[in-house]
This record gives sequence, C-alpha cells and structure tokens, in this order.
Amino acid sequence: MTACELNKIFLGQVVSVQDYGAFIRIPECSQQGLVHKSQISNSHIDKVADILQKHDKIWCKIISIDDQGKIGLSMKYVNQGNGQDLDPNGVSLQMDLQRKKSVVTHSKKVIKFEAILNTTCKKCGTHGHLSTDCFMAPGGKKYELIPEIQETKEDPQEELQTDETMEKRKSKKFKKQKSSKRKRSDSEESSSDLHNRIKKKKKKHSKDKKKRKKI
Repeated sequence: MTACELNKIFLGQVVSVQDYGAFIRIPECSQQGLVHKSQISNSHIDKVADILQKHDKIWCKIISIDDQGKIGLSMKYVNQGNGQDLDPNGVSLQMDLQRKKSVVTHSKKVIKFEAILNTTCKKCGTHGHLSTDCFMAPGGKKYELIPEIQETKEDPQEELQTDETMEKRKSKKFKKQKSSKRKRSDSEESSSDLHNRIKKKKKKHSKDKKKRKKI
C-alpha cells in the first residue's frame, strides 16, 4: 500500500491553518493534504482556528486525489480517539457529494421582453403573454382588461352656461347692494326731514308765545 492512497487513515500533524481549512503533513508522503472546514466536523464551523492549531495531531482519511495530485482529507469520517474508520463503505461521503451537487444553484436565464411577445398562450392561443398571465377562465370565458377611464373634455356650451349663471349671480348681488344703499339714503333723508320739521314747529311755537305776551 502506497503512502498516498484513497481511504487510507493516518495520524497527521497540522502544518498551517487557513480560513477555508488546514494543511496536514502525511507520514511517508512528500505532499501535504488539505482538510476543508466542511470535513472537520458534522456541525457547521465558522473559524477553523477555533478547532485546529498548528502542530496539532489529528486522525485523517484520504477521500480524494485529483489529476494535479492535490489530496483531500477528512476528519469527520474517522474516530479522533482511536483512528477507527466511521465510513468504511464511503456511503456518508457519497451522500455529502450528492447534497453539494443539489445545493449548487444554476444561473437562471433572463427572459427577454421580445421572447414574451413572440410566445403563444397555451390557454387561449393568442400571442403576447404567458399561460400563467392569461385572463381566460377554465370554463372558456374570456375576460378583457378594463380600459382606463379617460378624462372627458368639458362641453363649451356647459362652460358658457356656467359663465352666464355667474354673471347673473353677480348682477343680483350688485342690485341688492344698490337697493340697500338706497334704503339707507332714504332713511337718512327721512330722519333729516323729520328733524327739520321739529325745528320749524319749535320756532313757530316760540313766535306764537311772543305774540301772546305782547297782547
């Protein structure tokens, strides 16, 4: 069995700790292996430095060797107390790989507006919209969109009528003001006349008194 072989379990030493994982020295092998932070434990790890430090000795299992010779290691498939293989058949490893593939999000294709215009609806057979946006009911009835209510232009005759009514109101108001002014002036005149009459009567009465005295 060579030193760097798949599924080999060994007690290695931590050479350096990075944000994404830790590099491990493999005994009897010139290359180092990488334990990715996802392979350190079954629970989520934010910082690798919280778990591993330089010169720590840990049990590792070789889980991958790529074409460039890079070696992938795992700690979570090995008992860290005695080095026992916890995944001898590689079932847990395969499940993890499938889970990663399913999590990979594919970039969605952007639907252009021209493409929507050229599509035909499967419900009603018309162009310009998708079947999800169709207004056709399952029973076959078609519902059209309600057109926007346009602002009705005012009739010029109605405008003339309103102008005429406004003028009539103004004239009525003016007449009322005139009549009130006349009433005031008339009342003032009547009061002045009354005052003059009283004065005249007083004068006449005084004259009559003088005449009587003389007699």
